[in-house]
Amino acid sequence: MSKKYLTKCELAHELGLTKRGVEELMRRRKIPFLALGHRTVRFVLAEVEKALLRFEHKAVA
Repeated sequence: MSKKYLTKCELAHELGLTKRGVEELMRRRKIPFLALGHRTVRFVLAEVEKALLRFEHKAVA
């Protein structure tokens, strides 16, 4: 199975964030990304979602 690489804007759309929100997650090293050049970065959606699950809080009831 081949991986689909997303741009910042595509990832933001998939996650329901703004492009700035994605950039903030990158800056804080919360999500994995591939730096392909000075301005070019790509993301694998499955890997980003897996990384974000670390911050999920379960309800206590």
